[in-house]
Amino acid sequence: MLHRRFVAPKILGAWLAIILPALGLVAGCDVLNPALVGTVSASSVGSLSAPEGTILIAVLNYSSSLAAAHIEVVKEDGGVVDLIIPVLAADSDPANEGDHAVAVQDCDVASIQLLEVIAALTTGGVQQLASDQPPLLVGEHFSCGKVIVVTITGTSPNLLVELAVL
Repeated sequence: MLHRRFVAPKILGAWLAIILPALGLVAGCDVLNPALVGTVSASSVGSLSAPEGTILIAVLNYSSSLAAAHIEVVKEDGGVVDLIIPVLAADSDPANEGDHAVAVQDCDVASIQLLEVIAALTTGGVQQLASDQPPLLVGEHFSCGKVIVVTITGTSPNLLVELAVL
């Protein structure tokens, strides 16, 4: 019994030495590492990072319309990847993950361009929102490990599309 009392604090101390720096406590930072809190919270897009060797293209639909983002990815070797990323209309159900989607690209990307967003109208038609944004260029606008985020908000036919690099 006496032996266990001495072993337990050593094991606990070893675990704390591993866990506390991860939480930012030993280095004198905030109580928790802000990046850790961001990934745990409901709104984690701001702290999202791509896995090593990849670029993520995320489409987030906060609108009441079924939508799809049409994106052109030009590879360094000149190849072109035509992506159409569909997303369901947003709802209040956190278990419904269909209102956002992520496409993964290797880091051999030269440029990424949002061509248009296509959305379903409440009247049964289709709305096409052409993008006037120039292509995002590697080294100038983004690099390997970044996240390109297309955010769709509003109610059709009054939709707003935003493009951001995180």
